[in-house]
Amino acid sequence: MRKTGQSAAGAAVLLAIILGVLIAFIVFLPPAERAELLGEQNKTTATGKQMEKVPPVTSLLSVFPGRIDYLGQKEIEHPLPVVTIYTKTETKILVEKNVAYAKKGIFSEEQSIFKFRLPDLSNTNDVLLSFGVQSAEGRLKIKLNGEDIFNSEIESAKPISLPKNLLQEDNELLFAVSSPGIAFWATNEMQLENLKIVADVTNIDARSSRTTFLVSETEKRNLEKATLKFQPECIITEVGQLAVQLNGNEIYQTIPDCDLAIVPLEISPALLEAGENELVFKTERGTYIISHIVLLSKLKEIEFPTYYFKLSQEQYEDVKKERKRVRLTLDFVDVTTAKFGDLVFNGDLIPFDTKENSLAIDLSADVKPGNNALKVKPQKTIEIRELRVELVE
Repeated sequence: MRKTGQSAAGAAVLLAIILGVLIAFIVFLPPAERAELLGEQNKTTATGKQMEKVPPVTSLLSVFPGRIDYLGQKEIEHPLPVVTIYTKTETKILVEKNVAYAKKGIFSEEQSIFKFRLPDLSNTNDVLLSFGVQSAEGRLKIKLNGEDIFNSEIESAKPISLPKNLLQEDNELLFAVSSPGIAFWATNEMQLENLKIVADVTNIDARSSRTTFLVSETEKRNLEKATLKFQPECIITEVGQLAVQLNGNEIYQTIPDCDLAIVPLEISPALLEAGENELVFKTERGTYIISHIVLLSKLKEIEFPTYYFKLSQEQYEDVKKERKRVRLTLDFVDVTTAKFGDLVFNGDLIPFDTKENSLAIDLSADVKPGNNALKVKPQKTIEIRELRVELVE
């Protein structure tokens, strides 16, 4: 019995020692860690001073508006510079050859080859072969790229037209002379001089003009109608079709009435792009001066977003008796530039202007029981990451 009592007393002493150590450990802990260990609800600061309890928050509204555009005008004009486009056709000597000699006898034959290039075949027209005749016996025979184009006696050196359908980029003229026939002892000879390939060549380097203009993302997003206006002036009477392309899409092609003051073209908004846009004027023939070029954008009326939240009668009474308040918080994406505009809350205007990335506004004075309406009307385009309305104590 004495041994049992001594064991019990030793265990009690050990338990008391452990309990004392635990109490001392808790007492000497930093306040914040002690509060967390003991499950206290009050928050503490880094200096150990106790903060007030965080008031409970009831979420009434949480949305993510994103980008809200602002347009200070209903129309945007894009004036463009004067454009001059033209084609110039000149008669040119493309290639020359001093002499072409051909002969034909019963036992011998000699032919002459004249090669030439047409590097811009599509813009080369009325191609002629001209030459002088030094001597001629028999009929002159000419082949163009293997096809007969001439077989006749030459009385005078008239230019010979080369058919356009037989012409290629690389061409060959073959000169021959006819056989003397039954006079087998004779030889026909033909000698031509100063051979020239002459053609009308159209210079198309300036037949088109390219100009660009910029459309902002805000303009593109809110574009309702677009109109291109320009005034064409024909410098010479004989002109070809005038074509207009917008971003590679043909929007106009005809021979315009050059007495018209302005040509208006309505354009599908889908053809315009946010950023750089390309406008091309082009003609097939003649000279145009195109002035007063304007792209006019008509913009939609912007519908600013409206958000709704409900306040029960009990919550409304709490707000009116100042037991609780309604807080609006706007979190912005931009953290440097000014964000300003108006909030329309239940018909009342609340201006805002801040450079901060977050803005809190008390709406308590204007709340109503039941539905409440909040509209955001910026005076510059802004991006709102989150909009929250909360009921706080």
